[in-house]
Amino acid sequence: MNHGRCLVPLLVGPFATLALVVAASPGDPSAAVGSPAQLADDALVPDAYRPLVEAAAQRCAEISAPLLAAQIHAESTWDPRQVSHRGARGLAQFTNDTWSQWGRDADGDGRSSPHDPADAIDAQARYLCHLVDELSDVPGDPIANALAGYHAGPHAIRSHGGIPPAQATRDYVARVNALIPRYQATHASTDCTFALSRPNPRTCQEAIAAARREARSGDLDWHRLCLAFVAEAYGWRASGEATANAAWNRMLATGLAHHDDPHPPAGALLFYATDDEAGHVALHLGGGEVATNDIVIDGRIDIVPLDDLTEGRWNLTYRGWAPPEFPQAAAGASRVG
Repeated sequence: MNHGRCLVPLLVGPFATLALVVAASPGDPSAAVGSPAQLADDALVPDAYRPLVEAAAQRCAEISAPLLAAQIHAESTWDPRQVSHRGARGLAQFTNDTWSQWGRDADGDGRSSPHDPADAIDAQARYLCHLVDELSDVPGDPIANALAGYHAGPHAIRSHGGIPPAQATRDYVARVNALIPRYQATHASTDCTFALSRPNPRTCQEAIAAARREARSGDLDWHRLCLAFVAEAYGWRASGEATANAAWNRMLATGLAHHDDPHPPAGALLFYATDDEAGHVALHLGGGEVATNDIVIDGRIDIVPLDDLTEGRWNLTYRGWAPPEFPQAAAGASRVG
């Protein structure tokens, strides 16, 4: 059974970045509070800080701009002069010890200070990404654990095997969680449901979660295997088709293809033209993000903004989207997630 293949593409084509919401459940400190999304146009982020937050959110795949904004809101209510009774300072409330490890002169003005918004937001994102990675083997949601580690220190999370019972820490994670929707952009296509002639082994939500786990794994098994990846994200052993182009042509012939539609729902397959006959397909995660192979590191699945495929690293031509329909897929164990 052949898997789909992809080559690094050379063609150019426009595709606007989308903003879809995957909302977390307020008040649940173990919920996936780092749901991907972009900042809403009307989000109450000071104008001077918006580009800093958006740039810092690119530090790692697991964090988002709304997550960083919600955390700043919880820490300092956007006051860079804030000093807590414990001596934590600035927008992101760094103690002197933590700042000595993570602070730097991010804006090149010749000084490093937790009261400097550019320095603070840069350090906040780098430290949060570090905590996600450091605590990745601890049970529970990795973003919730990272937030708890930011509040109580990573040792407390590791020693308790997750979020510690301390009410202050649990309340902190829940507060950040509850604030995220204030900063998220919205889009009409968020239902993540499809009418399929042959049900997949995994639901749309399960496929997205599996793709995210695969991206976190760092495995290098996916060189030129774009169609294999999306099929296995949905729980199949193999796609049953030779290339992404073959899958797209079938979608066109059967009326499933949404040609040039710039508003794919979360969980959709996104198809692109390349400089060869293989084509490319990626999995739309919602929140303006896509999971795809080979784009950052050859063979690895990475999560990147949608426009990285069309206007960034690859300059692909977007063809359209289609539902996750795999009529020829082979059942069996999937390697994804």
